[in-house]
Amino acid sequence: MRHFPIGQVCPDPDAYVGCFSEDALVLDEGKEWAGKAAIKQWSAEYHFGANITLEPIQNKQQGEESVVVFKVDGDFDKTGLPDPLYLDFYFQIRNDKIKQLAIRLSKGLE
Repeated sequence: MRHFPIGQVCPDPDAYVGCFSEDALVLDEGKEWAGKAAIKQWSAEYHFGANITLEPIQNKQQGEESVVVFKVDGDFDKTGLPDPLYLDFYFQIRNDKIKQLAIRLSKGLE
């Protein structure tokens, strides 16, 4: 599978944030970012700033959520994290925009 550096897939941070609804919520690393301004700050620091690469491994539907398992790499502190690092991205989509995104350590591939 191909790796997807977040800046290569969507090199425009404003376009990336444009994928989210006005009242979207991101849950990542035990923190919440609510609304586009906060999500823009989160993506600038935690994705674009860390040169994150995402390799999609698996996609599944769980009720109203789409769950994508990504193999994740980038320029961030990996101390105490599994190698390789797999994260589950739980997407809730409303009106063709991301309403909520929750990112969690993956429970494993099915």
